[in-house]
Amino acid sequence: MKKGKTLILISLSIFLIFILAIVAFSFSAANPQEKANELQFNNVVEKVLAFFKSNKDKLQIDKGDMIAEVNGIPIYKNEFELRKELTLAPGVQTDNIDDYILQKLIKEKVQEYLASKYNIRVSERGINEYIEKEKKEFNEYPEAKKKLDELIAASGMTEDEYWNTYEKYNAKRILLFSKLNNYIIEEGIKSGKLKKAEEMTNDVQNEYKRYVDSIIDEYLKSAKISINNKYKDMFKDF
Repeated sequence: MKKGKTLILISLSIFLIFILAIVAFSFSAANPQEKANELQFNNVVEKVLAFFKSNKDKLQIDKGDMIAEVNGIPIYKNEFELRKELTLAPGVQTDNIDDYILQKLIKEKVQEYLASKYNIRVSERGINEYIEKEKKEFNEYPEAKKKLDELIAASGMTEDEYWNTYEKYNAKRILLFSKLNNYIIEEGIKSGKLKKAEEMTNDVQNEYKRYVDSIIDEYLKSAKISINNKYKDMFKDF
């Protein structure tokens, strides 16, 4: 169980979290609550798998119509629909799912813009190393590896498509935003707006997070956002 919990913390991909959670539940002592949770996770995974099986083209997130632009950075329909399905699968409740997903993607594009502004990059080597680390963790946990292989097959993806397309998309975002956060924190410390912590406590983490969010929010307020005329009715409440 410790190994399963470690993997859940290490793997930040939504798809992997579902897999690992199910495996972790399978090793738990049976009780009604855990059975209910396991059924819920299985239901979520089934929805995600069904989506991928019928929409493999959505893995090409930089293809298809451009829904919007944020500071010149495009949001493509494929990426929008992929993120929408992954959000709907666990039953996220929101008044307007389209606006909700658009807002999340706009914030991410602002972060990408900031990373470019600060000359922050994620190398192909760094992405590949991150993915290799994930693969190694799965290989050290055979039950999770078996479940992952089964679910990749059930999704209609090949193993190569999963790791080198879908997971590459996740890894790039995780690494880029992590580097951006670290940069903003370091600059905050240099400017005296943040204190350098001797120990990374929960309070310090929360303080740093609030500071990073405040910087991103400032750029979000001034971001140049344009919606493709073709999709303006879809986002009429935005």
